[in-house]
Amino acid sequence: MPSNEVGEVVYKATIDTDGLTQDIKEAEKDIKKTDLGDTLSDQAQKAADDVEQSTNEMGESFKGAGDKSGAMQVAIGNAMAAAADAVIDLGAKVIDVAADYSTAVGQMQAATGVSTEEMGKYEEALKSVYAAGYGESFEDVANSIAKVTQNLGDMDQSALEKVTEDAYALADVFGYDIAESTRSAKAMMDNFGIDSEKAFNLIATGAQNGLDYSGELLDNISEYSVQFSKVGLGAEEMFAIFQAGADSGAFNLDKIGDAVKELAIRVVDGSDSTKEGFQLLGLDADAMAAKFAAGGDTAKQAFQETMAALNKLQDPLTKNQAGVDLFGTMWEDLGDEAVQALGDIEDSAYETADGMEQIQDVRYDDLGSMLETLSRQFELLAIPLGEAFIPLISELAEGVLPILEAVLEPI
Repeated sequence: MPSNEVGEVVYKATIDTDGLTQDIKEAEKDIKKTDLGDTLSDQAQKAADDVEQSTNEMGESFKGAGDKSGAMQVAIGNAMAAAADAVIDLGAKVIDVAADYSTAVGQMQAATGVSTEEMGKYEEALKSVYAAGYGESFEDVANSIAKVTQNLGDMDQSALEKVTEDAYALADVFGYDIAESTRSAKAMMDNFGIDSEKAFNLIATGAQNGLDYSGELLDNISEYSVQFSKVGLGAEEMFAIFQAGADSGAFNLDKIGDAVKELAIRVVDGSDSTKEGFQLLGLDADAMAAKFAAGGDTAKQAFQETMAALNKLQDPLTKNQAGVDLFGTMWEDLGDEAVQALGDIEDSAYETADGMEQIQDVRYDDLGSMLETLSRQFELLAIPLGEAFIPLISELAEGVLPILEAVLEPI
């Protein structure tokens, strides 16, 4: 054997983490206890003791190695540093999640004015909507829930979640601002007596059917719901009229709503032009005014009578004069055909077919959405852990870092 041959000594150092792993598991179980302070402090000390024991054992394995183990020591030192970075990064992420959630809850409470005692359902709604994959962050969802509450008022947790998710679906698919869509839904709920689910289904179906062709659907719902209600029409009939007018060539949706508004104003104003308009239709002006003023089904019947009589007129000059008398400049802006189409809604219902549910089933039924939902479920699990880990991280830092420094420095 040549005299210059150098033998190779291989050193293997291992860290027994079983005890530390068990302590972390116990710490996670203890997180749900009411009094977390003492428990976490004890767990931190136990974890620190385990790390100390493991690092001491590793240090013993280095004794006698001399310079031959230098490369191996550096490698182990790097591995320990990487492990420490990973633990710190995980702890930081967990704490960040808890901090973001806490900030969002505080912001939501400030925006809604809800008392601390009543915040429970809002917090649960926040978690549920976020976990379902809606919104960009806890803060974004909290702001949306606040807008829903401001526009629609207090509601139970289930309704709050449903409305918020519906509003997000409209925002994601059609780009509708949540404040605007909930304001439009509120207008229909107040004026037509429908619930939020029906309101959002109508908005969704109307958008799918092209009613937002002029970018005014939400504005028109908010502005003209009260006018349609005055002439006895319901929410579905309003959408049917919007659709009829759009299909007949109305160049924007606002003109259709304005036509109904003009009629609602004129039929009860008792003016000479209104009386002339009814006379041209062969209707008694005073009787028709009384019917319109009664509201409800009586007003609806009067609207249908008026439109039917207008559509029956054969003489174009007479029809034009009656149209101007009852619809003002909207008759000229929309044209004969478009205005007449507004009356063709007898026994018609605007078929919504659960438009919102269909949109949500399709829009959020993909791999990316499912992975995002899964990720957010883990974030929710991290909230109580992060809130409790803050004192634990502090204890670990105080107990473990000096040990790591002592071991890594000579290496």
